[in-house]
Amino acid sequence: MRHLGLQRTRVYMAGAPGGGTIAAPVHDFIAQCLGKSCSMSFLAAKSIEEVVEMFRAPEFAGGIVTMPWKKNIIPHLDHVDDIVLTLGACNHVSVNVDGTLRGTNTDWVGVRDALLGAHTSAYIVAGRRGLVVGAGGAGRAAVYGLTSLGCKDIYVVNRDASEADELIRDVQNYETASRPNVTHIETVQQARGLQPPHYIVGTVPDFEPTTASEIEAREVYVEFLSKERSDQSVMLDMCYHPLQTRNIRLAQQYEWPTVDGVQVVGHQLKAQWKPWIGGELDEEQEKAAWEILRSCALSDPTVIPQEARV
Repeated sequence: MRHLGLQRTRVYMAGAPGGGTIAAPVHDFIAQCLGKSCSMSFLAAKSIEEVVEMFRAPEFAGGIVTMPWKKNIIPHLDHVDDIVLTLGACNHVSVNVDGTLRGTNTDWVGVRDALLGAHTSAYIVAGRRGLVVGAGGAGRAAVYGLTSLGCKDIYVVNRDASEADELIRDVQNYETASRPNVTHIETVQQARGLQPPHYIVGTVPDFEPTTASEIEAREVYVEFLSKERSDQSVMLDMCYHPLQTRNIRLAQQYEWPTVDGVQVVGHQLKAQWKPWIGGELDEEQEKAAWEILRSCALSDPTVIPQEARV
């Protein structure tokens, strides 16, 4: 495992303009705990070329890639692991000893562990069903995370049929033994004839549906929420801008237990820092990191809007 050179002190969260991150303070805290002079900032990039330019700079220590660059970054990296090749999405970049860039995906770890942490009695059971709302890079990580939890049948709800078809094609990269059956559910009538999911994962930004395809996708989602569910069912939304997304509020209306996207961020911290540094936090440091993350989330107006504060 390599260690960051003294000159490599910049860690980036790379996303589109208008985005941001609540994770910078917790990443800075982790670096301090591990004895590294690294600091994180949000890179509001207008193009993937801008992201790559900053990642190739001599001070670059590591990067998190968010929407819309999780697929676009892959051909610009020198190496990617089997998880990236399987998912077709990369959200984590580290620097090898020789200065080359290597990509992996930690989103799926956040999805898996956030769902497992939703119930004290949660455990992996083969033959469960999952539902993913969205078919982009985060949707691919959600499918992989659900597969790791034993989901063999996974429904996808997405406004764009071609995007869903591309995700389904990418799932063919899975090993045959672990490959799930992924189906794009396009209509409410189609959803009515299906068994309810055990897990639901939202992977899209929080927005009000306006087009016919968006409205249909929302109605399909509601149809699944309205089905009788098992006691271990959970709805997780990877989006946390705001914390109470439309999809989470809808799930709560149908009495689904819900998990917010901050949990996904927190459960990735260990997986993100190990490739960068090689070290791990002790129990007390890890607890403190979680407290910093939650505090940052609660103080961010894009996560907890002013009108939602008591």
